[in-house]
Amino acid sequence: MRPLSKNEIDFIRKVADRLPPAERHRLLEDLEVASVSSAASGDAIVQFQLAGYERPVYEGQHSYGVEGRVNNQDGSELLVILHADANGRLLELELVRFDVGDVISPDWSSLQIW
Repeated sequence: MRPLSKNEIDFIRKVADRLPPAERHRLLEDLEVASVSSAASGDAIVQFQLAGYERPVYEGQHSYGVEGRVNNQDGSELLVILHADANGRLLELELVRFDVGDVISPDWSSLQIW
């Protein structure tokens, strides 16, 4: 487990800014008590643990409906998706690379959100 990075916090806040008030409030509350564990090499998928919250039995996940794009260190594009669990609680951040190869190091200064 580790604390969230500044880039992860900034991305989550930018996602929250685009959500309806109730969802925004819940996501920002989750952000305050979240820590991270890596679920894939290179932090391509990081899972969030929320202090004081017991996750339900896995029943799927869903995107918050706000996505981003960043450049990988090698110039390829990465899709950035934030997922919630079945209860709408912060679950994971995923970096999706469509080119052949691994996620190396996202250039968060290139972040675009839609």
